[in-house]
Amino acid sequence: MPRFGWSAHTPVALLEHDALGFGAAGDAWRPALLRSPVAAPGTAMLRARDGRVEVLTGRELARPSDRFRAVDLRRRLLTLAPQSIAVLEGVDVAVTAAISVRTTDPVAFATSAADPDAEVYLAVQIALRDAVALAPLDAVLVRELDMRGVVAAAHEAAAGVGLTVDSVVLKDVRAPRALEAAREEAVVVDLRSRIELERARGEVKATRARLASAQMLDRSPVLARVRLLEALPPGTSLTVADGALGPAWGLGRGGSAEAGGAEASDGSDGAED
Repeated sequence: MPRFGWSAHTPVALLEHDALGFGAAGDAWRPALLRSPVAAPGTAMLRARDGRVEVLTGRELARPSDRFRAVDLRRRLLTLAPQSIAVLEGVDVAVTAAISVRTTDPVAFATSAADPDAEVYLAVQIALRDAVALAPLDAVLVRELDMRGVVAAAHEAAAGVGLTVDSVVLKDVRAPRALEAAREEAVVVDLRSRIELERARGEVKATRARLASAQMLDRSPVLARVRLLEALPPGTSLTVADGALGPAWGLGRGGSAEAGGAEASDGSDGAED
């Protein structure tokens, strides 16, 4: 169907073409029929007219030469691929980082660079390599890396392409497998050494307690006899001769016996306890 200027009877196919591609943000500039497209929530609608790009605040009449583009304003994440970087000791570690960015200047975002996200990505990648190369291995493995230089580089790159960096965090750090195995073995050896040390300390304390108990019993014969009575198993018979106590083992209940060494020398009968 031929087109003759503006018409209230625009074909349905042309109306569908007018809305095509503006439901989500993209990097393509598209024409529009009759009126400018409506920006979706979380996006800004740009219009290029006569070499000038501006942000639309509402729907306006569109010229045939006008071009429109939707720019996403929502926060998004850029994740660095694992970077193999040598630390201060010369050991290579695999490091990844995550960058949270959002578009704050849609015009600069659309006109300053072909790929604004890649600009920030590259700046963080280079700064992260410099930071890891100057850090010791232990600090990198526990994520105690000084990220101030990385964050500053990200902000500087983002400011030139209409972006704002909310955060840059060290995501994952992986050491070579051989180094990880050695560190795990060192942890196991250290744990075993602590266990053996605690066991030795317990044995020393037990030995000292036995020695102190033996010395106390040696100084107090009465206490020694009481402890002897407490230690006898049930059913043990005792023979008392001249005030001496001695166990008679293997006797049944109610039995009587004379304990060796505890019997009176004059042959007198023992009393059963």
